[in-house]
Amino acid sequence: MNLPRYAYYASADQQYFSFYSEGPNGRIKKVVVYSKMSNEPEVYNLAFGDENPDTHQINDDVRSNNNDRDLVLATVAITVNEFSEKHGNHYIYAVGGTPARTRLYQMSISRLIDEIRQDFEILGYKDDNWHEFETNVNYEAFLVRRK
Repeated sequence: MNLPRYAYYASADQQYFSFYSEGPNGRIKKVVVYSKMSNEPEVYNLAFGDENPDTHQINDDVRSNNNDRDLVLATVAITVNEFSEKHGNHYIYAVGGTPARTRLYQMSISRLIDEIRQDFEILGYKDDNWHEFETNVNYEAFLVRRK
């Protein structure tokens, strides 16, 4: 995917990424962290949000309102690609900090579904089961894995 995105920093193990959102509310540090959730199958959690400058913790339910949503989400998406290149085709689990945030992720996935499916399998969680992602279906969480 060749979408406009922010420049970002990636740790050597490519499990930590950071970048800065720039907009009317200033320069805000964003962080993406991948951490293993399970071994069989191997699943990694994608944690994403604003970094608290005092505690360095991720706040995943804050609304920055920096008018750069698409740039931010495109930057997060490229980290999925880089993480997968380094760590293999393991599942990556993603869910928003709120139902509204999960819905935002779903709308972004739907907009780019044809491009995403070229390289990735994507599943949505609904009714206590994982399903192949479909547009216009509301999901509670997502799994993505490089093909």
